[in-house]
Amino acid sequence: MIRHVLVGFDGSEGSRRAADHARRLAEAFDAKITYVFVLEPIPVVSLGFAESFSLAHQQMQAKDLERVHEILDELAKGLPADRVDKRVEYGPAADTICRLARELDADLVVVGARGLGAVERLLIGSVSSRVVHVCDRNVLVVH
Repeated sequence: MIRHVLVGFDGSEGSRRAADHARRLAEAFDAKITYVFVLEPIPVVSLGFAESFSLAHQQMQAKDLERVHEILDELAKGLPADRVDKRVEYGPAADTICRLARELDADLVVVGARGLGAVERLLIGSVSSRVVHVCDRNVLVVH
């Protein structure tokens, strides 16, 4: 039985499909659903001895953060207020999703097969792959 679904969302098409699938599951099981958008720390990669090159995201501006909250509100639209939670967290995406799943006692974690961040995928592996391997909860990867 599914009582609580946690959805990792990054705004990508894959995470939108995952969010739609998770919503249908939550509605079918009358489960609570938590949408989480994780803001990752700036990755820094040192290249060479004398030189270093920083691959960095721009700092998220207040207007961008406001847009993230608007998107989360759109995802939750029409769901009973007592059955939905929307969060913005800071940290490594996969680890943060797994930690939050434990803290909230989620029965199921739903993520998209591919999200945003191709550069990070090349450097550290995909978020969905890490969630599958690290999370101590059931994980559904939506293609």
